[in-house]
Amino acid sequence: MPYKLRKDGAKLLAKWKLKAGKKHYFHVLLWEDQESFDQNTIDNIPHESSGCINLAPTIIKFSDGNEEEIIKPKLGEVHFIKNKWTMEIVAHELCHALIHRIRMILPSANEIMEQDDDSEEIICYEFGRWAEQIYRSLWEVNPYGKHS
Repeated sequence: MPYKLRKDGAKLLAKWKLKAGKKHYFHVLLWEDQESFDQNTIDNIPHESSGCINLAPTIIKFSDGNEEEIIKPKLGEVHFIKNKWTMEIVAHELCHALIHRIRMILPSANEIMEQDDDSEEIICYEFGRWAEQIYRSLWEVNPYGKHS
């Protein structure tokens, strides 16, 4: 699902950039409450979803009978809610981001499955960095279990 271009950032607690490969990234956002999360994300169950990923749209350029896929640097957004995120929710949403990353940029799924060169290690280390970075960043802004 594409991400919402214009957001009401009044209740945005934090925003981070999550690197994917050399020049691509996801934005990660932490919202103050369920209402601000619901208002600024797309295709979620209102008052139920605890996290989500909204993907950047793919652009197809047609020229002289050829088609070219244009992948912009921003691959999408990952959203969390204050006092509702857990390690399971972080890992779940980052797994969606990882799958999209593999769809869009190298190494490809086939290269990873066939263990071509260091493709599997590249993905595993990147996912490990993502999980640690986002969990620690969320904890700094909103320590798990601390309700204000």
